[in-house]
Amino acid sequence: MQNLSITNKEIKNILIKRGMLSNKMGDDISESWKRCISTGLDPFKDPKHSLVSSVELKQIKEKNEALRKIVIPEIELLYSQIAGTNFMVAYSDENGLVLDTIYDKTCLQGDVGKSVIPGSIWAEKVCGTNGLGLSVELKKPTIVSGKEHFFIAHEKISCFASPIINYDGKTIGIIDASTDSKSREQHTLALVKLATRSIETKLFIKKFATELILSFHPRSEYLSTTSVGLLAINGDGVVVGANSNAKIMLHGLVDLKNENFNNIFTNSFSSIVSDLLNNKILKITDHLGSSVFVVKSQNFKENKFLENSSKKTYACKSCKDTKIKREKCVLIRSTFLETNNISVASRKLGVSRTTIYKHLN
Repeated sequence: MQNLSITNKEIKNILIKRGMLSNKMGDDISESWKRCISTGLDPFKDPKHSLVSSVELKQIKEKNEALRKIVIPEIELLYSQIAGTNFMVAYSDENGLVLDTIYDKTCLQGDVGKSVIPGSIWAEKVCGTNGLGLSVELKKPTIVSGKEHFFIAHEKISCFASPIINYDGKTIGIIDASTDSKSREQHTLALVKLATRSIETKLFIKKFATELILSFHPRSEYLSTTSVGLLAINGDGVVVGANSNAKIMLHGLVDLKNENFNNIFTNSFSSIVSDLLNNKILKITDHLGSSVFVVKSQNFKENKFLENSSKKTYACKSCKDTKIKREKCVLIRSTFLETNNISVASRKLGVSRTTIYKHLN
């Protein structure tokens, strides 16, 4: 309690000296300042510039080469979208080590252009409160504007940063944009977030290229945007991957990883897979009663998924005389194969165990 009291007093003194009002600082910023003070940083001195060697930078770039091939086109697009002068965009690894940057001419000649360079480390414990470092700490999009920066040397710029989250929920990099302009802050952060979501989507599709990837959203007009939830489904109808949007939209149901599709949605996977493979947009409902629109998000080559799916499309001999009987039988047999449990299949389909036995035999 004593340490906290001292820290709060130090922050108050710094704010007074810099002509700032504490009630204008958000919780994320004030907590960051507290961490900076506890680390021993002095806001009235120039921050120490920490650089890795050219050899180490080359090694780290090579390690991240696959990701950089996706990131660099996105930061080039982001650079073209941000209006104004004296701005830059950067990509860092998950620790705040800058790997790639793009500047305009004005920024390149200023303090930001000279300090935010490939090989520089912008972790909070080194450079104080800044957008990139704060995003590393909090693992979420951040804005650090003007005097919110811990060091006076940075108080003339605004920073906007957003983490890149992989399919496993881990932060694997940061996209940052910095400018001396205080206008259109939310607009700039929205563009940075859009860039990271686009990167995450491309990484997800690349990771699960041999699986069936489904895009879903409560509104059908959003199915072509980066706000969709993504589920990678294998040939057994099991979720092998889910992006962050999917985890948010399906929160409260089940742990998505390695979960059967039928335990998430009330619609049997076997009953809709044919329409999905034919690129139809379907409306389905989860087990909490929420409806979403779903569509196949990519074309993929014939693989294990298709092979497994094709094995589940045969009706028993006694059900082959009419289309209605065949479809009912295929649904029952497919559901049993997916659940591998007659009782579970019975509950899902709303039919008796005897009926399921009949179609299996």
